[in-house]
Amino acid sequence: MPVFEFRRVGTSDIDYCWSLYRDSMQPLTLELAAWNEARQRRSVEEALREEGASILIEQDNDVGWLHVTETRFDIHLGHLYLAPERRGQGLGSGFLGWMGERARRKGKLLSLDLIRNSPVRGLYERLGYRVVRTGGVTLRLELGP
Repeated sequence: MPVFEFRRVGTSDIDYCWSLYRDSMQPLTLELAAWNEARQRRSVEEALREEGASILIEQDNDVGWLHVTETRFDIHLGHLYLAPERRGQGLGSGFLGWMGERARRKGKLLSLDLIRNSPVRGLYERLGYRVVRTGGVTLRLELGP
């Protein structure tokens, strides 16, 4: 049983989600490519308006956000950003383990795209994800059904 819950993203959450995304992604992006603040913000806001966007909650506290899409054959984790004070404490591993088990029970492939220089790549690989495609500044990782 997971120790986290989810709630739908509301308009009051947009600045919170944007700041987690920007603070995580801007330094990594700048190592590899130009950062376009307006384009990045639009992309995040679009993802937050979709049905698969949720706030991750632990013990009644917002601890991050995610965006997941699911089809008949696969689950794609489009975004997962944790609050800085909650990183490195097992929350991400617990969530990814829960997602992996959910995908396995449903017989679905679990995929995600990761910026090439992401410091969490090792975590995904330890959890059994494998790189299946590289392109530009991103990697596609998958966890089989």
